[in-house]
Amino acid sequence: MVTQDKQVIAEYGNRQVNVFVMTLQEYLDTFWKMILPSITDLVYSITASLEARTRDKDYVGYLPSDVIEAGLKTGHYTQGFLNVNKSNASQEAFVRRRRQDRREDSESDILVHGMSSRNRAVHGDLVVVELLPRSQWRGRSNIIREGGTDTKESGEDDSGEAISVMPTGRIVAISQRAWREYVATFSQDEETGLKGGKVLVIPWDYRIPKIRISTRQVEALRDHRIVVRIDSWDSDSQYPNGHFVRALGRIGELETEVAAIIIENNIQMSTFSDAQMKELPVDTEEEPWAVGEEEVLRRRDLRNSHLVFSIDPKGCEDVDDTLSVRTLDNGNTELGVHIADVTHFVKPGTLTDQEGKSRSTTVYLADRRYDMLPGILSANLCSLISGVDRYAVSVIWELDSSYKPVHVWYGKTIIRSSYKLFYEIAQAMSDGMSTDDIVKNVPELQCQPKRDIKQKVTELRAAVCRLMEVARHLKARRVRGGALELESTEVQIQLTETKSVEDLTPKEHLEVHETIAECMIFANHWVAKKIAEAFPNSALLRHHPLPREDKFENLLTCASAKNYKVHTDSSKALAESLNRCDDPNDPVVNKLLRSLATMAMSNAAYFSTGALPRDQYFHYGLALDLYTHFTSPIRRYADIVVHRQLMAAVSKSTDTIDLPSNKDLEELSEHINHQHRASQNAQRDSQELFQYLFFKGRNPDDECCTVDAVIYQLRANGIFVLVPRYGMKGPVYLKNKEGQVAYVQARGQLEWTGGNITRTDHTMTVHTMFGIQSYILLDHITVKITLNNSWAHSSSVRLELVDNQPHLSTSADSLMKEQKAAIIKEVSEAAEEKKGHRSSVDLGENFEELKKEYGQSSTTNNMYDLFQSFKEMSLKC
Repeated sequence: MVTQDKQVIAEYGNRQVNVFVMTLQEYLDTFWKMILPSITDLVYSITASLEARTRDKDYVGYLPSDVIEAGLKTGHYTQGFLNVNKSNASQEAFVRRRRQDRREDSESDILVHGMSSRNRAVHGDLVVVELLPRSQWRGRSNIIREGGTDTKESGEDDSGEAISVMPTGRIVAISQRAWREYVATFSQDEETGLKGGKVLVIPWDYRIPKIRISTRQVEALRDHRIVVRIDSWDSDSQYPNGHFVRALGRIGELETEVAAIIIENNIQMSTFSDAQMKELPVDTEEEPWAVGEEEVLRRRDLRNSHLVFSIDPKGCEDVDDTLSVRTLDNGNTELGVHIADVTHFVKPGTLTDQEGKSRSTTVYLADRRYDMLPGILSANLCSLISGVDRYAVSVIWELDSSYKPVHVWYGKTIIRSSYKLFYEIAQAMSDGMSTDDIVKNVPELQCQPKRDIKQKVTELRAAVCRLMEVARHLKARRVRGGALELESTEVQIQLTETKSVEDLTPKEHLEVHETIAECMIFANHWVAKKIAEAFPNSALLRHHPLPREDKFENLLTCASAKNYKVHTDSSKALAESLNRCDDPNDPVVNKLLRSLATMAMSNAAYFSTGALPRDQYFHYGLALDLYTHFTSPIRRYADIVVHRQLMAAVSKSTDTIDLPSNKDLEELSEHINHQHRASQNAQRDSQELFQYLFFKGRNPDDECCTVDAVIYQLRANGIFVLVPRYGMKGPVYLKNKEGQVAYVQARGQLEWTGGNITRTDHTMTVHTMFGIQSYILLDHITVKITLNNSWAHSSSVRLELVDNQPHLSTSADSLMKEQKAAIIKEVSEAAEEKKGHRSSVDLGENFEELKKEYGQSSTTNNMYDLFQSFKEMSLKC
């Protein structure tokens, strides 16, 4: 069916007449809908049936661009990005309507069901969708599936219970392809896919279809991960065509799997070029870097007037924020936040600036990181380490007795941080740690004359305590305004072992962590106010939109299972009601509910003030009307842009030629948002990889493999649980692929037998010949962590039911902190040992055989020795 503009002018004889052109759908809706309401659905059903008969193997062509353009204008078609469901990749994909495409009655995503309706679109493509008639709308499947189960190829029926019917459509055009490099693997079956010199490779990402490539390296690279690209996808082909790019390494090796994560998240992290490094200052023993006298005169000098210090987690190398607090002569409090002045070294348009913009963020993986800026800046000249002079951009407030700002100053400063503190020691100071113990844990104090130590400790302790007091008042004011305190249950693995104050738990140093966070939020808010005032149409802010009400369904259902009432009509109501969801006998309940609230949130994003109406600038989660990112320019490019805008806002000069326009800032915001999401996804994938490798080396009967879990969602064939000990979420199946259901005969004795499952809002009940067992939301059960090995995709851990009762043993839980910290160390050491063992074997007694295998001569007549001879001759000359 073709859509044209509703009215055109045509010549008829010697005069012009109005000619109305409409599609079949418009004709039926206009003239037949009132007479025979079902006529539209009938025609569409017949059409879809006929199309389905001809689409068993082939896809249909895309509509012409002029037709698509006209349909988008009239609202007949919708444009958005395709998001394939990783857990049901062959059947379910969704298109999120773009803002300008959303209509009053269409605020939800559009479901695209089946590969035929997807019509050769690939995850991430910008597509054009035509809505199907309501009689063909479907619901999202409520069945828990193994990742990416291909029901089309396996012959499984997709008749599982649907959650609810939602708008459903089919793709009629591709506006923009998102094709990129994909990690893939050859099938383990030697004969599978070979046809006419072509071979099908299986992408690492379940959401990407198999790709047909031509290569003669199948046998050599059968056990390797490779990189491929898609070139085309013909309408008469079931799979896209592509080509081989390169090999990554053997499947299962740590470096191979990390490389796969980086490529799959489209993160480009090559080494910094020589040209970029030549732009940066030199800092060597022979030529140390020092502050410039002229630059000092242009800055406010805080080196002798302010006690500046940093508080960071252990192992932190890039210290980009420091703090100061003191009492003024008038009794008011002065609070200072001092941020590394990265923009002094990174000028707009330079190679370093372009590279930082391209990367947009430092990427943190479980065992490594990829810096946004070269190390000379991130770990040295821009790192506000103690005892050295550093350039900073500062925000300094004068606060009255109620801790309300009466004056604020923005500008460039020069500072010398006195102390580099860690969370544990700062909290211990506040809690009354003795002077001797403080000196033992603060290296900078050990260098002080003995006669001054007591005074220095007193000053530092007073500053830390005053800072925490200020932060408590700032946070209380923000919480009263509706700020949310949400839980993150991701496992944060420490990269360095705790060497002092070992007995402090994360809960005990939580207050000092919140103190630093609150000061940073305060600075970000006030900087946002300044740049939004100066550049009302081109300031870079951060927006956290209102969550969609339907996303709260799981939270509300879980809360009601414990008779809690959660109100979601505002952030303040949500925060207050979550505070009341407190079970003194089960502290995990409140943490889980806050985690579900986090899952319901929309994603925060950067935007240009000229791209949104003023009433949408707010940050929902923080309960602030204006917010931006200013405090981490070493690891976020957005902060660099904000620093430039802030300095332009406070400068007396009117020259803002280096600042981006609203249009440029819109494009930059979209790029930064994309890179930020990619970084988060890579971090999540990396943590899952290390969790898998950690448990891979464990005996299944190991104490740490059997753990307590809390039920937070019920599905048609199983439940979703949270494992508090590891911050791990995942499914637990109560029905297997054969249709049998799980019945616990005794602890650790699971029987798969005939029966059925019934479900209410809060309870899932298993009925078998042995009896009846129930699983209730927020109840505790016992699960075992096992391995879900995969040849082509990322391997992961799997949760299997052990008992429908809580885990009995709690002794292992005390080892949680040590085990978390040990995961990285154990996996990394094992990988290095394996690598070293292979190297010693391969390059030892078998070296001669290896040289033969790779075509090298065992005599001195080989290329290596030939080049060595040339090198020696050139040195002699």
